[in-house]
Amino acid sequence: MRTLRTISLMAAAALAVPAMAATEVNPKLGQNLSIMQDILKKSLGGEEHSVGRVSHSYLLGQGVAFKIDSSGGWFRHMLLAPTAPVAPVPPPAPVAAVSAQAAKAVTVISTGDSFSFSIDEDAIEDMAEAAEALAEQQRDQSDKLRDLRDQRRDLERELRDYERTKRDYEFQSKVGKLDSEQQKELNEANQKAQQVQSKLVELQKTLAVQEQEYQKKQQEQQKLAAQRQAELVAKMGTVFTTTLCDYGASLRELKEDEFVSLQLSLSGRSNAKDHYWLVRKADINQCVTGRINAADLLKKASYYQY
Repeated sequence: MRTLRTISLMAAAALAVPAMAATEVNPKLGQNLSIMQDILKKSLGGEEHSVGRVSHSYLLGQGVAFKIDSSGGWFRHMLLAPTAPVAPVPPPAPVAAVSAQAAKAVTVISTGDSFSFSIDEDAIEDMAEAAEALAEQQRDQSDKLRDLRDQRRDLERELRDYERTKRDYEFQSKVGKLDSEQQKELNEANQKAQQVQSKLVELQKTLAVQEQEYQKKQQEQQKLAAQRQAELVAKMGTVFTTTLCDYGASLRELKEDEFVSLQLSLSGRSNAKDHYWLVRKADINQCVTGRINAADLLKKASYYQY
């Protein structure tokens, strides 16, 4: 009874504590951030050729965080392809075609101090086709390698069968003399085992050479893709800070000690890290008023991957 009374008193005390009141955020700030989000969308390719879905959130006392989800935009074609299984060396690498199309498809145009992404629709389609061709070739390479490994496994199984036959007859020869038919089968097993062993040696040499060449080609492809991705990420940082310089005045309700950040999300990619740019509102104001330029603002920004 005493326990029930204690629980009731604790519950009553908890109900008596007033709920924490939510801090009111200036509605004009929400308008400012929505406007800036729309401006970023247009700077990054617009609705039709978007780099990805753009969203934002606001942390009281910290600032605004814009996020680009690249999974549905053209930027996904620039991402490093996951390492494929070791396979025979391919013909001229389609990843080079993807990179070449990317160079034509996505450029940064400059008008005075302003920058934005320029998207070539035909080149975007070519880039997507080249990326699909690369994926298809990797699938084909994987299938070919699987076939070769199946052949090796069959030869190894066949060799074990012949070796077992040899051991059986060799054991019999130690306890008694083999008849002519048994001796013939032993000779055939020896001959077949040697033939299969020769095939295995040649097949293993072929696989070793192809795997080594493919690994080298794969490293070249990864290096090329990494270079292209780094170039586009750098361009994105330039477009972001330039947009803040050109239109940062629209963030008038954001306090000077708060920050504006951009997250380029590469979620869904193996071992991929997101890219972040963090800019102080006070520095944006300096760029808006002409005391520094967009390049200076980019240098002042914090950039990291996580």
